[in-house]
Amino acid sequence: MESLVEARVAIYTVLGSLYRNEGIEKDSESILSVLQAVSKSPFAEGVDEYTERMVKALITDQKSVEREANVLFNLPFGDFINSSMSYYHDERELGVPTIVTKEIMHEAEYIKADFVSVGEDEAGIVFGLSARLLQDGHSELQKRLFHEVIEPYVGGFIDAQFNSHRADFYQDCAAFLALFIAFEKSYFEFYLS
Repeated sequence: MESLVEARVAIYTVLGSLYRNEGIEKDSESILSVLQAVSKSPFAEGVDEYTERMVKALITDQKSVEREANVLFNLPFGDFINSSMSYYHDERELGVPTIVTKEIMHEAEYIKADFVSVGEDEAGIVFGLSARLLQDGHSELQKRLFHEVIEPYVGGFIDAQFNSHRADFYQDCAAFLALFIAFEKSYFEFYLS
């Protein structure tokens, strides 16, 4: 069971890096390492197809992937994709999911760094927080984060990537994320029921 938690931590960490501003640039080696491991030992049918394409894109043209991330998630016009879970709750930022995430961070005694300007419920922050909660043994808080913030709203975020005309790498990333969310639902249903 411990290795399963470690695998979940690794995947949440990668997702946090993929959706965090400059995360790919800063964490490219660990992203590649985890995606390659998942390609060899997928947690669900079809995952290897997406992770293999993601690995290939990162190896052959990482700068294009970084540009795609900036265009999709940082430029607030055109094909902008909002990565705030609150946006998918009620089409505004800093809503209920932000409050719940702040409560969870407070309970875990985590403090958001002052230099981080995005909301606590941004995808990169939420996935990174999930990894840290699991690493630090706060499994109940991570479960709450999943059920109250991630699971209800991540579908809209995934759909936005699938529907984007400018997403290429991030369509594969969204498919990977969707399969991981399905895995997490099963994990909570069967392992922790």
